[in-house]
Amino acid sequence: MTVADIAKKLGISVDKSLDLLEQYGIFVVNSNIPLEQKQLDKINNAIKQAKINEENEKKEDLQALKRSKSSLEYFIRNYKVFIDTCSLLHSKFEKFLANVIPILQMTGNKIIIPLRVIDELNKHRNNTYDQELAIKAQNAIEKLSNLKAEGLIDIRGEENDNFADNVFETVFTKFRLSYKLLLITQDKDLANDILNLNTVKSVKGNKVLVKRINKYGFLSALEDYSNSTDNNERYRQSELAKENLIFDKFKLSKNVTNISAESLKITNLPSEGDTVYTTMGQIRLIKNIASGGEGNVFTTNTAYVAKIYKKEKVNKLKYEKLRLMLSKKIDCVGICWPIDIIHNKNKEFIGYLMPKASGKELQKCLFVKPLLLKNFPNWKKRDTVELCLTILEKIKYLHQRNIILGDINPMNILVVSTNEVYFVDTDSYQIEEFPCPVGTVNYTAPEIQHINFSTFLRSFGNEYFAVATLLFMIMLPGKPPYSQQGGENPVENIIKMDFSYPLGNDSNKKTPDGPWRYIWSHMTYDIKEAFYKSFRKEEEYSTENERLTPEKWIEKLSYYFELLDSGKFGKQDKMSEELFPTRFKKIAGMTYIKCKICNKEVNERQLQCGICRDCLNKGEVYNCSECGEEILYSNYDKYIKNSRRYDTCYNCFNMLNSINCTRICVDCGRPFDILNREYKFYESKGLELPKRCSSCRNKRSSYSRQPQQSSHNNSSSSTSGGGFCFITTAVCEYFNKQDDCYELTMFREFRDNWLINQPNGEELVKEYYRIAPKIVEGIEISHFKGDVYQNLWDKYLSSCLSFIESKRYIECMDLYKYMVECLKLAYMNY
Repeated sequence: MTVADIAKKLGISVDKSLDLLEQYGIFVVNSNIPLEQKQLDKINNAIKQAKINEENEKKEDLQALKRSKSSLEYFIRNYKVFIDTCSLLHSKFEKFLANVIPILQMTGNKIIIPLRVIDELNKHRNNTYDQELAIKAQNAIEKLSNLKAEGLIDIRGEENDNFADNVFETVFTKFRLSYKLLLITQDKDLANDILNLNTVKSVKGNKVLVKRINKYGFLSALEDYSNSTDNNERYRQSELAKENLIFDKFKLSKNVTNISAESLKITNLPSEGDTVYTTMGQIRLIKNIASGGEGNVFTTNTAYVAKIYKKEKVNKLKYEKLRLMLSKKIDCVGICWPIDIIHNKNKEFIGYLMPKASGKELQKCLFVKPLLLKNFPNWKKRDTVELCLTILEKIKYLHQRNIILGDINPMNILVVSTNEVYFVDTDSYQIEEFPCPVGTVNYTAPEIQHINFSTFLRSFGNEYFAVATLLFMIMLPGKPPYSQQGGENPVENIIKMDFSYPLGNDSNKKTPDGPWRYIWSHMTYDIKEAFYKSFRKEEEYSTENERLTPEKWIEKLSYYFELLDSGKFGKQDKMSEELFPTRFKKIAGMTYIKCKICNKEVNERQLQCGICRDCLNKGEVYNCSECGEEILYSNYDKYIKNSRRYDTCYNCFNMLNSINCTRICVDCGRPFDILNREYKFYESKGLELPKRCSSCRNKRSSYSRQPQQSSHNNSSSSTSGGGFCFITTAVCEYFNKQDDCYELTMFREFRDNWLINQPNGEELVKEYYRIAPKIVEGIEISHFKGDVYQNLWDKYLSSCLSFIESKRYIECMDLYKYMVECLKLAYMNY
């Protein structure tokens, strides 16, 4: 027997016969060569076994069919059975009718269908964008009409009922106390909402059931596949989810609509207290709760709010877009999707009805630190991660239905809690050929910067950039990803994709100052890598077609949330759980010490003299004595440089030390400069400006530094020198200060006007006349003369000058006396 004979016997082609033989390990080179007996035996045994398996499967199918019929009959007899729109549109609904009609006729029971389900079918029937959906809806309506005529279904409801899904929840909550209830739906989300009623412990009632129509037209369980460990079940549920979305998806368009934005005639624009009209009936506008560029939002006498456009914003483009939006069932808690068009009393289009939103704008309650701490004082890092996941789930829901938000904007997301948010202004979303006409710079992908948003259709890749930006600004509250030291134009930073936060050793060294670098360091490497590769040019996720999807972000953030929520992430460093850490994440093996000033833990390598970098940059703020501008006397200046506090700001210091005028010395004939500081001093004292240069003045006053002067009359007659300021003069000369410089003049004024008049002042001056020249002589011959003079100025004289300036004369005298005592011990062997 050849392969051709086998093909003829089995009624299949030769090619299929060859494939079949290969499955049994028989490989044939030439199909015309007769097979060996061993091969034929093997084939016959396989065919026999296949027939046995087929018979067994038929028996199992028959038993399953009997069980399915029995279960269906049980449910119809013992439960109040409701059915959802998606099951009425299911491809196997006709098979279901064939199975259930005999049972309904036999038991006399009816399937209950809410009025809102009929309304949804009517909307789908009028869908001009999805002809297949319209045909399915028409067929379902015709079948229901026949069933109603036969008394096999019962349509219940009222005109003011909410969406069908809300009706099911309301009815099942209310009547499960009295009846056994069963819902037939293909919608996994609705199924989970209904089944969650069984977990309510405060109310005891009958257990509610949810079933779906299967491929045989019977009822099967519709479990939440995310909790299932059965891979086949997960695959089946995944396929079912795809099937459910068929009639909810919008088409993907390539070209922008050619519908014009021509204005529509409006003869009457309702306001508070007026009545408007929808397909649900008359609605009264109660209170204006929000106003914007497009229009006003009013509460109504229903559970919904009304957006009434301004007259100049009412146009044909908006009307057609809203009609398209209403053609699909978009029903996700928190997404304020239009549910009906609103007309005025003259039947003119003026706005739309939508679910009411709650909460505060993300921009105002999270992106400003004081407001974040005020609105959510107990939030930790886990809370912002959970908020990201909540927002991502809603974006994922919209993307699955081919809806692109376009203007992802923190002003359009309202936050109540980590798991309750609301998306508003959904009428701006991109739907099919209708673009989103608005956008925000920070959330606009580099490839579409500088383009008019109303002239093109965004891609999902464009949207994924905005999603990543939003997540970044939630994780680093309010900080855009392209902010950096040195600034530049934000748009240019985005176009260049010049991302400043580091990954390992890779960084442009422009990470913004403040808490941002601390927050970044405490995040998981996986999250930092995802952001880095999304925002840095030529990295893995940086291009339009390679960006991370919401599903990928959900996967990464879910793991991060698990680490935070379980406490595992905080084991290495508890500060990683905080929203605003005050230092970098701890590195294993490093020693951390508390800063002497702020008492915060810091890596010991980042301390100077036991003070952290942040504290070194802080300090005492005071006002410039000249212009009043604030000056920072930093802790670095105080504790590390040991520099004194300057009285003037940098600009005033330069001004005071710049040349005021130039004069000619009356002795040597050479020009010399008078500084602003000197000019101001002489002017304040009512003194004439010097007529001699500093050299000539020094020569004329050198006699005042001779040790033989010993009388008070001599010292007081020459205020240009004297023992008390002899040491000071030596120090000033070393620093090239003039003899009549500001410092020496102030010391001499102190000596002649205050010190000499104290009870022991004259004795002090005489003593200084005697010993000061010897001290200076000892310093001059020292190998460390420069260090000594620098130390005298930094440690003693600069402080004495400050005491004189602030009229703290006793403190000046005590410090000067202490300095002289130290110098006596060092250079006179006292």
